Amino acid sequence: MRIGEALREAGRDIRTGAGRSVLFAVLFSVCAGGLALAAGLGQAEVIRSARAYVSAGAATYVMKADDRIDGRACDALATHASVQAAGALRERERPLVPSALPQTPITSFETSAGFADVLDSGGQRREAGIDVSTDVAEVLGIRPGDRLSTGTGEARISRVFRYTDDGRDSLLAFAAIGIVPDGEAPFDACWATIWPQDEEAVAALGRSVLSGSGRADEAPTLMQLNQTKGTRFAEVAFLSQTAANALTAGTAVALGVLYVLRRRLSLASDRHIGVARFAQVVSQTMQASVWAITGTVLVGAVSVCIYPSEGADRVPLVSATLLTMGVGASIALASCALTTCLISERSLFRYFRNR
Repeated sequence: MRIGEALREAGRDIRTGAGRSVLFAVLFSVCAGGLALAAGLGQAEVIRSARAYVSAGAATYVMKADDRIDGRACDALATHASVQAAGALRERERPLVPSALPQTPITSFETSAGFADVLDSGGQRREAGIDVSTDVAEVLGIRPGDRLSTGTGEARISRVFRYTDDGRDSLLAFAAIGIVPDGEAPFDACWATIWPQDEEAVAALGRSVLSGSGRADEAPTLMQLNQTKGTRFAEVAFLSQTAANALTAGTAVALGVLYVLRRRLSLASDRHIGVARFAQVVSQTMQASVWAITGTVLVGAVSVCIYPSEGADRVPLVSATLLTMGVGASIALASCALTTCLISERSLFRYFRNR
């Protein structure tokens, strides 16, 4: 049998249903695809938990040392690969007193230039003026661009930052902050958001402490901004990508072998009347490629629908799932081809007895 004839036979088997392409496409989608999607959903949950961990302030570390923090050194920590943002702050002696509510003073802070990036401002553009917490904005009914009248004059509102009551230090819950030029005076604390977790980056916070300044009996203290989420992020997916890859490969091997063995009598019979082994390999692999590719496409479509809608998360998750399925499909085809080669004409009568 020539290659062209083998391909035509494969086409006939697919059209007539003898190749059971639909059945095996469903099996491949459900068995192999289920594993790949389970791994992807597990990774998506880990990503969601990690984002919640960071946004809650658990990944933000605070080095406290009154009047001993170098603002430039603190801001420079942001150049470290694992430091997302870093900045220094100090509390002003006098709070900000709004003219509309003089009995509700606002705790006021001065910060280095980098501190604005540590806060969650929802992507608002930083402009001249002061930043206020959401609680301040809600109480006073102000928003970015408004002017806040105080006992010492007017202040323009640059941004409103979120500072939720989720277990974090309440220092900035009802506060206003303003950037001051570097070098005016030391700060009281250096904040740094460190993600992914990196002990070396955490230790680097010590570089922001000025030596030979302040009281000798007051040692700097290092703490998490939010200590209620645990000192380490340790959530693990219920099915790792490595385990899913291995299980998917095993499933693909089993389906490839099963696909050929169900027709072993027919293949051995054809071999007996002179059909070449290579032609059979081409025919069986061609048929298997139909259900393997179909299953991969179906699982890819499902992954696009069920994975998180954020593009930054969805694209790598869908890519990982398609890669797992693509490798599984290749293994299934290799398994199918190898099993076809192992079908022996001498076993024809044994296959017949065991049919």
